[in-house]
Amino acid sequence: MKPIDWHGLWVPDLHPLEVIIRVSLVFLFVQFVLRLVGRKELSRYASFDLALLFLLTVCMRMTIVANDDSLTTGFIALATMGAWDRLFSWLAYRDHRAARLLEGRSLELIRAGRLVHANLRRSRISQKELLSQLRTHGRDDLGAVHAAFLEPSGQVTFLFRDVERAPLR
Repeated sequence: MKPIDWHGLWVPDLHPLEVIIRVSLVFLFVQFVLRLVGRKELSRYASFDLALLFLLTVCMRMTIVANDDSLTTGFIALATMGAWDRLFSWLAYRDHRAARLLEGRSLELIRAGRLVHANLRRSRISQKELLSQLRTHGRDDLGAVHAAFLEPSGQVTFLFRDVERAPLR
């Protein structure tokens, strides 16, 4: 049985500032890539998406901490990612322009029961996929929908017409 290497457990190989810089650059790059991927893809977690996220973490681990297995480096890396996440959340809460940049805007997919084709193309959502989302709400008629939005989270929100009102023309 091999003895515990107490020194190696805590003493990092990398300078703490280097870890912070590495984590910051990787965190910002991953945020950028995920933003490019699009919010539609982030709302669903198929096996391909989970595999991508898992492989992303495996690929980025070596970039963040290199060959340094010390707990100190791991703690610094985790704290740095948490600090970036906290900063982005705070900025989005405090400033609507920052929120729009960091989180994006809602995108209207249906207006007055009619598809907004330009926004469907921009978000890469097919009519078939949108109707599938509508059926999850127990409806299958676009005419029952006043409006629908692709939210920054990737979820589709439907606003239904009041049944007692006359239909829109």
